[in-house]
Amino acid sequence: MSSRVLWWIKTIIFLIVIFLLYRLVQSKIKHFDEIEQSFKTLFLQKNIFLLIIIFLLTPINWAFEAWKWQKLALKVEKINFVEAYKGVLIGLTLSTTTPMMIGDYAGKVLMLKTDKRLQSIGAILLGNSLQMYVSLLFGTISYLFFVIWVNPKPMFLHIFIIVLLMTCLIFGFFLSMNLPNLKVYLSRNKFFEYLKKYLGVLENYTLLELKKLFIIAISRYVIFSIQFLLMFKIFEVNLPIYTLLVGVGIVFLTKTLISVLNSLGDLSIRELTSIYYFGFFGAKIIAVSSATFMIWLVNILLPIIIGSVFVLQLKFTTKRN
Repeated sequence: MSSRVLWWIKTIIFLIVIFLLYRLVQSKIKHFDEIEQSFKTLFLQKNIFLLIIIFLLTPINWAFEAWKWQKLALKVEKINFVEAYKGVLIGLTLSTTTPMMIGDYAGKVLMLKTDKRLQSIGAILLGNSLQMYVSLLFGTISYLFFVIWVNPKPMFLHIFIIVLLMTCLIFGFFLSMNLPNLKVYLSRNKFFEYLKKYLGVLENYTLLELKKLFIIAISRYVIFSIQFLLMFKIFEVNLPIYTLLVGVGIVFLTKTLISVLNSLGDLSIRELTSIYYFGFFGAKIIAVSSATFMIWLVNILLPIIIGSVFVLQLKFTTKRN
């Protein structure tokens, strides 16, 4: 494929991303009207310092994701931190238009140079699963506290959800303990045999590597939580810190469980969950809505805008190792 054709392909993708980004912002404009008065509190002198910290934590947040991806990609291709960071931002950008995070896979895969790109799908799946497991772990603990405190109705439904979440946690732990034996499972029938070229790389990760990757995933969750707490502070959601932390855990849990939706619906999921939870504790809905919207803007929208520029650096050709 000629370089000119590749240039046109990347340019078309870039323009499509910009158009969809415009539609994304346009669809959220109503939030500016709804919380315009609350936004004025952002620029009060007492809040500027907190706002600066939140913005500075955003690149650190995605740096942990890039670091995780860099370590995961080592089993397929050695990439530097900058390349990993670009791949993460491109993946985030492309995922705004695709369900089940397909764009995230495409963004990271197309930034690799190796002709063994398909093997990286398993590595990306592992990275996303680890982050999902962290959200599931803290979210389940948070949800358990919520049920104990509030005693929501109908109780049997919430107990069922807790049992289901704990079952998923146990299954995820069992699966991680058996990654080295993955080849045995994939060889049992033709369907799994077909998946081997995508998932076979998973058997190469040791338990020690998984523990290190898990710690990185937890670190990213902590950064997210700190940003959320600081934003709640700015918008004067004056609840005990443990109540806020439980709310953050439930918000991320809900967002994770409904990850089949693309990022266009991400804000609505966060906002509705926040309003539902914090409503039990008498928090002002407008303040909760404002904080949730700003977290989405800082942590999702801004990185998407930056990632759209890197789309032009996608690699459609590979080189043999």
